[in-house]
Amino acid sequence: MRRLLRLLTFLALVLMSNSPAVASAATPDDFKPVPEATFHALDGTPVAVSTFQGSVVLINFWGTWCAPCFQEIPELVRLSHQFKKRGLEVVGVAVDSGRPEDIREFMAEYGMDYQILVGDMSIVKSRFHVLGFPTSLLIDRQGLIRKRYFGPQTEEVLKKDVEPLLE
Repeated sequence: MRRLLRLLTFLALVLMSNSPAVASAATPDDFKPVPEATFHALDGTPVAVSTFQGSVVLINFWGTWCAPCFQEIPELVRLSHQFKKRGLEVVGVAVDSGRPEDIREFMAEYGMDYQILVGDMSIVKSRFHVLGFPTSLLIDRQGLIRKRYFGPQTEEVLKKDVEPLLE
């Protein structure tokens, strides 16, 4: 099963290599407060989005089943390592990704050492307007959405948007 998943991922990445991801310049949500929602840590502890206020946060909505997400994960790991000490919190919200132990196994395989929460698809769609995966929101220290990203992003693209918010 894992071999089949890797083969499908490889094929998806090959097909996507010619189509760039999109970072939206302006959406109706720009500079509006991030919606309030509560997700769950892998141990079941509820975590409200508002607990991250005061930090610059990149919330990444993803899934263990999402081939484009596999491409983006190493970029997010590097971004987290580079900017964590300066106040960036990278938070992954896994959607429809199985049991917590399945997600932990996936995290270990991909070196994901940033915080992962579990989200409900209906909340992610209705409150955060996620239509596809991966989708990320860049949130400033005041809790305002500064940028929305659709599709896998590179560390360089994210870095350009994150750095000014950390100053």
